[in-house]
This record gives sequence, C-alpha cells and structure tokens, in this order.
Amino acid sequence: MAFRLSERKIGWHKDFDSSHFLALPYESKCLRIHGHTYNVDVEIWGDVNENGMIFDFNHLSRLIKLLDHRILVSGNWVVERGDGKLIIEKNGKRLELPEDEAVILDKPNVTAEYIAEWFAERIAEKAGENVRKILVRIWEDPRSYAEVILER
Repeated sequence: MAFRLSERKIGWHKDFDSSHFLALPYESKCLRIHGHTYNVDVEIWGDVNENGMIFDFNHLSRLIKLLDHRILVSGNWVVERGDGKLIIEKNGKRLELPEDEAVILDKPNVTAEYIAEWFAERIAEKAGENVRKILVRIWEDPRSYAEVILER
C-alpha cells in the first residue's frame, strides 16, 4: 500500500520570562506583580509556500524576544504614554515604566488565555495564504496552560 501526503504541520517550543499582574474582582495573590517562566508551544498547519515552508520559525523567535524579560500589561491600564515612559494604573497601583521594558497587550487583562490569543494573532499577521490553522499553548507553570486555535 502506497502512502500519500495527507497533512503538513510544523511545531515549535520555546520559553521566555515575563512578569505581569491580573485585574480581578476578588482577592488573589495574582493581583500582585509576579513573574513566570512561560513555555509556548506553537503548531501551524498548512501547505508549503514558494520557499518550501509552512511558516518561518524566525518570526516566532522574534515574538519571544519581544516578550522576554518584560512586564506584560493591558492597553486598558495605560493612562499616559510619552518621553519613553508608560504610566500604568490598576489595582491601586501606579507604575511608571520605561516604555521598552513593557509590552502592551491589546487585551482587557494579562491572563495566560489572553497572552496565548495575542501570540496567535501576531502569528496570523505574518501567515501567508498557505496557513490553515494556528494553535498556541502558553504554559504558566508545569501544570497549567491556556490554548487558542485560529482557523481559516
């Protein structure tokens, strides 16, 4: 029996260190600024493009460099921006940060679910028409992850 090619997929795994805090309507230790060594798993399904790739791994590496050793904040929390500084107000905190030390997510909170969604959306921005499906899984610790899937 002959085999036929039925599907193509790439997989990629990397870790990065970032800090964040959450906005929650109840008492939680996650209201405080804290950090994680996140692990991200990416799977991308599609056909090879003119370069023989489904997606260039270098795009994924650049996303990690953007997030690594930064504080992740919601754009909703930024009250002032200018002169290379960000002012963030949330949970009774007022933080002044150098702009290059923060990553502003266009999400209402900075949960693993929203980080995974943000990451998948950045992949989709670089994806060619050959890409059919994107899966991103963000691990906050060895027991806990959030996963999103984008499909055409």
